[in-house]
Amino acid sequence: MPRFAILKSSLAGLILAGSHFGAQAQTNSVSIAGTTSTTGIVGVTSTQTARLNVLNLQPVIPGVTAIICPATLEFYDDTGALLKQLAVTNISPATAANLVFKPPVPSTAVRAQIRAVVVTPSTSVVNPGTEPPTPSMLVSRGCNVMASLEIIDDSTGATHTFATDLRSMPAYSILPMTMGR
Repeated sequence: MPRFAILKSSLAGLILAGSHFGAQAQTNSVSIAGTTSTTGIVGVTSTQTARLNVLNLQPVIPGVTAIICPATLEFYDDTGALLKQLAVTNISPATAANLVFKPPVPSTAVRAQIRAVVVTPSTSVVNPGTEPPTPSMLVSRGCNVMASLEIIDDSTGATHTFATDLRSMPAYSILPMTMGR
């Protein structure tokens, strides 16, 4: 059987197995690496404040337990230094969390250059009936969030900049190479 066909069959089996595990009454969840998204660089003056908003897009469904939606909200400067961070353990469905940042603007600069980052881990669901859980049988799902960045004028409260265009940051991992075919 060609290698592509094997991978395709394995993926289909994993998806079908995952739907079975998702339907179980009891599941165990484990947090693993997920999605990291960033805004572009924006300038903030000494008379402005930056606010990063994250909305959980999962609807409220009566009688259905929501997936836990943790997120980490962060601000970085243009050199990549972490300026401020907030770890939120759960953003309830249809609600938001935010992180406010008042950047110190150096006297030699007119404004500070910052970017906002949102990290949402995936949640792996395993069938509690299998001991120990088989790593190949983990089903990964994450919360669905929408982020926005506002630059607000301190004196008027008016929003001067509003951005919702976040880009996914690639995740890298090192996998062992296998010899032979």
